[in-house]
Amino acid sequence: MPTIEFFGAPREERATLEKRVRELLSGEEFREDCVFVTAADSLVLDWQGRSRPFIRVSTRSEERADRFRKLLHHTCDLEIVRIDFQPMADGSPDEEQHNG
Repeated sequence: MPTIEFFGAPREERATLEKRVRELLSGEEFREDCVFVTAADSLVLDWQGRSRPFIRVSTRSEERADRFRKLLHHTCDLEIVRIDFQPMADGSPDEEQHNG
């Protein structure tokens, strides 16, 4: 599940940016797997104190990372993070056989 997070943009700008990202992803077959994280307002500043908002996309797939780069590179500063995801264990016997 690609996770898309917004940092350093005011609420209204973040909403506009999310709408734009959704539009850009609308033709991608993995769009339904994406989740959007909205956190408290944040401020991102560079060394000189200038605002530097960015989007962070976390994904397990190198192919999806490449697609995000191609689709979003004109939208905002972009950080791509490759992750390893572990679904929550449910304690079922099948779970123990696969992970044991």
